[in-house]
Amino acid sequence: MKRFKSIVLAIFAVMFLFSCRGPMGPQGPIGPAGPGGNANVASSTVTVYPNDWYWDNNTSWRVDLEYNAITSQIHNQGAVLVYMNQQNTWRQLPLTFYYSQVNNGQEHFYSSSLEVSSYVGGVSVFWTENDMVNDFRPEQHDFKIVVIGGGLYKSRSDIDYSNYEAVKAAFQLAD
Repeated sequence: MKRFKSIVLAIFAVMFLFSCRGPMGPQGPIGPAGPGGNANVASSTVTVYPNDWYWDNNTSWRVDLEYNAITSQIHNQGAVLVYMNQQNTWRQLPLTFYYSQVNNGQEHFYSSSLEVSSYVGGVSVFWTENDMVNDFRPEQHDFKIVVIGGGLYKSRSDIDYSNYEAVKAAFQLAD
């Protein structure tokens, strides 16, 4: 009797394990949309305050911004884009401002340049006055850092990367 029960149990086990095969059923409904964005693109906004800047090499102000999304792969094959908010418009770095000032009836012209250098784990922003001796710290500014994987960046030559709004729309970035 024990042997009979064992055989019956074995038959049911085999039938249960192998009876699940058959033609594939119809496709189920589409699930809800996930959060916006793109897995190959990361962005962040950083506010830099006057005390965050330091005088570098006696030629320019500098601030280092950590950003862990800048991996060695991004640094070597992707894109690191940095924008500065100026009068509610994001402008891509490098960037130069031209000024004029009247002193004693004579107009003087000068400029300020912002440049960026990326490295694995962050970016450095350099603010240089054309006289190379301006010791006034830059004011508070917002910077946006966008990193794009190399394959995606190369495949999207249709985007004007100097225009943050175009980049934001193309890659569904949240502000």
